[in-house]
Amino acid sequence: MITQLKKMKKEGAAGREAEVNALRQRMQQSLDGLSEGLLEKNPTLAPPPKDLKPGDLVDIIHLGTRGTVLSKPDAKGEVQLQAGIMKLKANISQLRLVEQKQPQKKKSTVMVHSQSASRTVRMECDVRGMALDEALIEVEHYLDEAVMAGMNEVAIVHGKGTGTLRAGIQKHLKTYPHVKSFRLGQYGEGETGVTIVTLN
Repeated sequence: MITQLKKMKKEGAAGREAEVNALRQRMQQSLDGLSEGLLEKNPTLAPPPKDLKPGDLVDIIHLGTRGTVLSKPDAKGEVQLQAGIMKLKANISQLRLVEQKQPQKKKSTVMVHSQSASRTVRMECDVRGMALDEALIEVEHYLDEAVMAGMNEVAIVHGKGTGTLRAGIQKHLKTYPHVKSFRLGQYGEGETGVTIVTLN
């Protein structure tokens, strides 16, 4: 009907006022009939939505379309709706609330920086003058820190002396899981007074 009215207007409706008025009347009657159908309660439908409020999105069953609620239901259970360009009234029994997905909250990302990035570890561990048990504890603690800091090679200074400290430390190094290999120091590294350890 709207298309016909536009066509008649474009072609010029002079002398066709009666035809235009008749078409407008038909359109109005159709809209009135549609509104009456929407206002009828339909007991076969699912329970009407509760607590409708302006802004809610609803399915309009008889129209097969969706609309936005403009006003709260009145005493008769009728609400004002906006469906496209049309504003109309419908009984809440003809409506079904559309569940709108809530926007997902962005998960906050917590960056955990490894302590190894700022860890300062000496390049060597000096255990000269310590008893063997004390020296082994110190060496193992030192190696743990070196591994966490990502170091590849470190030196354990045990001194030359009788060789007891050197032998005990090297025996312990064989059992330490992160030790790849070890050797005595070369000239300029401390020679037999130092053990150079390569870590995994």
